[in-house]
This record gives sequence, C-alpha cells and structure tokens, in this order.
Amino acid sequence: MKKFLTIIFILILIVLTSLVKTSTRNLEAKIFIYEEEVKLLSYKKDLILLENNYLSSPERLIELNKSLFKKKLNPLSLKNFILLKKK
Repeated sequence: MKKFLTIIFILILIVLTSLVKTSTRNLEAKIFIYEEEVKLLSYKKDLILLENNYLSSPERLIELNKSLFKKKLNPLSLKNFILLKKK
C-alpha cells in the first residue's frame, strides 16, 4: 500500500510539473510576442519623431517652400484666424 501511494504521488507530481512547464512556455511565448510588438512600435515612434524633426526644422521648411510652391507664401498672424464654434 505504501509503494502504491508513493507511485501515485510521484505520478501526480510529474503531471503537475508538465502542466506548469506548459503554462510557462505559453507565457514566455506571449511575453516574446509583446516584446517584439514593443520593439516595433518603438522603432516606428523613433522614425516618426525623426521625420517630424526633419520636416519641421525652419531650414527644411524654407527649402520645401522654395522647391514646391511657385507663389510666394506669406506668413499669417494669429489675429487673422477665426474660431468656429459648434452649435
């Protein structure tokens, strides 16, 4: 009887160990996927920031103005803008 209980106990431990390992593997796979998504989003953010900084620099805007627009662009003051309100 004692040997039987020992064998049952060992089998239960083996089953529990395999369940824990399986769930751990699944969690590690999810963590890896999330880390890759974070890396991709971080790369996109850096690229967008670089593009924004490049396009919004005054020298770049003047250069784009000269190359893209045939007419001279005039600066506007904030007083010329009208605020539209929703009804």
